[in-house]
Amino acid sequence: MRILKARYRTSDEFLEHYLPTLPGGGVFFPTREQIPVGTDLIVEVRYPELVNRQMMRVFVAWRRAGRHRTGLRAGLGLEFQQAETRRRDFLLAVAHGEVHDLTTRRHRRLPITLIADWRVALDRETHSSSVEDIGPGGAFLRTTEFLPPGTEIVLDITPPGSLRPLEIAGKVAWTRHTVGEEGLGVEFKTRDAGGTRRLKELVRRLEMLEAENMHNETDRDGVMAELN
Repeated sequence: MRILKARYRTSDEFLEHYLPTLPGGGVFFPTREQIPVGTDLIVEVRYPELVNRQMMRVFVAWRRAGRHRTGLRAGLGLEFQQAETRRRDFLLAVAHGEVHDLTTRRHRRLPITLIADWRVALDRETHSSSVEDIGPGGAFLRTTEFLPPGTEIVLDITPPGSLRPLEIAGKVAWTRHTVGEEGLGVEFKTRDAGGTRRLKELVRRLEMLEAENMHNETDRDGVMAELN
């Protein structure tokens, strides 16, 4: 899936390019490339008040040609996918100054969804769930099997391009009970050289996937693109 970078000089500039008329909300992305309507993409949103860049899953809702005489810019209307409602609201709240993004993550999380089998450490009962927002430091596990923060779990995650799962140890950092968005925030842990090696292998596979995406990326530098 391709990644587009939308970088805004201010939060007001982000709000100027926000598209409230789209059912899921979205942003205008200036580009002359004719990406087909309906194409799924990832857009990386950045503006100064946003400490952590947000990777949002979107699809092309519409596209338009530029008009030199009127100054109308060519570009795409990118609509946020339904699963991005919470992060969309967060982007808007930060831009409006209603909340402050104060937490800095050490690693970027990728909006990649994988299926994983997982279990509580020292427990034989296995669950199957989707794992999202994966990064070297942790991931979000979609599940309604809520566990107390600090609970140690083991995940078997099959990286892209691999036939064998990697066993990753982790612990529950927080829980989310919002209807339709239930799950666990998992912090990855390494106790020995084997755990470190498995985590590095997972990260390497994810970075390979990202590098492949970035090789085909359309980076117009968002609103600050050289399209003027």
